[in-house]
Amino acid sequence: MSIISEKLPRKQVSGYITGMIPLTLILGVFRLGYIKFFYDSLGLNEVLFIIGMAIFMIINMLNDPLIGQWQDNTDVKKWGSRRVVYIKYFSPFLVIAFALMWFPWSTDAATPIGQFIMFLHFLITISIFDTLSNIVTMAWMALLPDMTSDLGERTKISFLCSILGLFASFAVITVPTMVDNREFFQMFNITVAVISYVCYVVVVKLSKERPEHQQDRSPPLWTAIKQTVKSKSFMMFVGFNFFKTLIASIQLSYVFLFLILIGDENVGLYFLIVIIVGWSSSILCMKLRKKHGFKKLLLRFTTIQFIGGFILFFLVLIPSISIPAMWIGLAFSAFFGGAGIFGVIMQTLPIDEDEVKYGSRREGMFYGINALFTKPTESIGPIIVTIVLALTGYVQDSPIQPDTAMFGIIFVFYFIVNIFVALSLIFVYFFPLAGEKLQELENQIQELHRKKREQLNIKTKNKF
Repeated sequence: MSIISEKLPRKQVSGYITGMIPLTLILGVFRLGYIKFFYDSLGLNEVLFIIGMAIFMIINMLNDPLIGQWQDNTDVKKWGSRRVVYIKYFSPFLVIAFALMWFPWSTDAATPIGQFIMFLHFLITISIFDTLSNIVTMAWMALLPDMTSDLGERTKISFLCSILGLFASFAVITVPTMVDNREFFQMFNITVAVISYVCYVVVVKLSKERPEHQQDRSPPLWTAIKQTVKSKSFMMFVGFNFFKTLIASIQLSYVFLFLILIGDENVGLYFLIVIIVGWSSSILCMKLRKKHGFKKLLLRFTTIQFIGGFILFFLVLIPSISIPAMWIGLAFSAFFGGAGIFGVIMQTLPIDEDEVKYGSRREGMFYGINALFTKPTESIGPIIVTIVLALTGYVQDSPIQPDTAMFGIIFVFYFIVNIFVALSLIFVYFFPLAGEKLQELENQIQELHRKKREQLNIKTKNKF
């Protein structure tokens, strides 16, 4: 049987990708700004910061599977959808929580009571924000594999999202340099919140869920969890995504550290290189996918990224060529990281495989279990970096650092991150859905969706 590629209407694609704007703006500001804001600017104690990140990690881990199960079993007759309804009703609370996060409950870093209030502000606001963000973002992400089973279409839409994210990111690239100007930063984030809500309204108005999946249900929670973690393809994606998310948690949250190496005035150039070079690489990888396959490309690009990154670590330590090596390394890493665009394929194929096996789509549970394993990296990454900074004598909120702290920053970005790149390769290598297995799965999912549409049409006709 040949695979029929069903292209989505342009209006629907436009509606869906608009959701990338608030995702980029809100999460971009959060990831670039929250550690700089609480730890570096307000001066939250290192021990309290690590305790807060550990508690946040547990909250972050546990709420996602519950949210996923909740969304998968939404009463469509009552609410009209399984995904869009959550964006509609929870996005207002999300943008409000985001805007209020940046108003300090205490600025007294010198006394125990001031530190305790600051700690409560840190833990409570990031936990509430993260929970609301998970509800809205998980619903938005689950829409894509629901809307189309075509791999090319999914990759194309994901790439269009990255383009929109590119332009949205220009609004947040200076976040690390604006955090200390508190009043301006607060007004900026209120503006971000308003723009984000308008975008969510557009997503709700234009995005459509496929009717054949509206009656799908997830089994009881424990059964759903067991079925999900038994999927080899899914667990290989989780392993890959664990290390990619860990890398992102370090590279985004600690941009302000990298700027100490290259200078604050170069923040725009830093993001231009990362985005433009990475974007160009993603276009190249998309064009090569049909000829070489996504798995082979991802393996080759990531292997080169690791080997080159290891060489660059030693070059950056040579004072006479340190700065040029940093810029070359930035472009090198961005280019060979471009194959990461295929992460969306690794993420959605196990959901297709599960639907073929059990008959129902369960995007929410898959995204929830993925988050259960990968969300801790948002705490683990900062904890690792904070320990390295403490051991190497980093001076908070200071543009001038001792040589030991400078080595610590280089060690984080060029050695620790590169080890995580290497570990992600293992899971790509063992990802099973490629070649003939992938072709067979694509045929099976198309046939299953055809049967579901036929059954839906029969039920609809019988009502009349």
